[in-house]
Amino acid sequence: SVAGPFFGIVWVTLITAFGIAFVKANLVIQNFMHLKWEKRIAKWVLTTSLVLMALMMAGVSVDVMNHEGNNWENVAAQAAVERGIPGEGEEVAEEPVVAVVAAGFSAPNMFGLVCATCHGAAGDGTGAAGLALDPHPANFTDPAFWAERDRERIVNVITNGGASVGKSPLMVGWSASFTAEQIQELADYVTTFRPAP
Repeated sequence: SVAGPFFGIVWVTLITAFGIAFVKANLVIQNFMHLKWEKRIAKWVLTTSLVLMALMMAGVSVDVMNHEGNNWENVAAQAAVERGIPGEGEEVAEEPVVAVVAAGFSAPNMFGLVCATCHGAAGDGTGAAGLALDPHPANFTDPAFWAERDRERIVNVITNGGASVGKSPLMVGWSASFTAEQIQELADYVTTFRPAP
């Protein structure tokens, strides 16, 4: 098992590792379990080991080949070491920054992802998770709901949670997840459920 890593030959390491494990298992069975290996069992163990090793190699080798021969090396770390640390007075060349396109925020999509689980996709308070809650989530399509509420209150509840206005603490605040502008957009979207007078 020392020769494989010493010479950098992976298959030698694998064969010796499995061979040593097989010999140790054989010694344990013969000396401590007072059993004798039947040739049939040994054949099954060996065959199963070889099949599993072949499956592992077939499944992993494709990914290993994609590393272009750098499987055991951290290429990014080596490049950083080669660049070195600049000394005093040396100019540091900025690496080009790859432009990242931020995923656009869409209030209808975010409502469907975050809010609809309780409030329902139609805003009627019949979301799958909301049915089990007591009190039930707000029904944005109910005229009685809008009789007591305005857009500012909706913004406050989305920002700080239901407990901030004396309602259910199960409605959590989303100020840590969304920006103020995104919360404004969500509130605008919630007001679209308001029934026409």
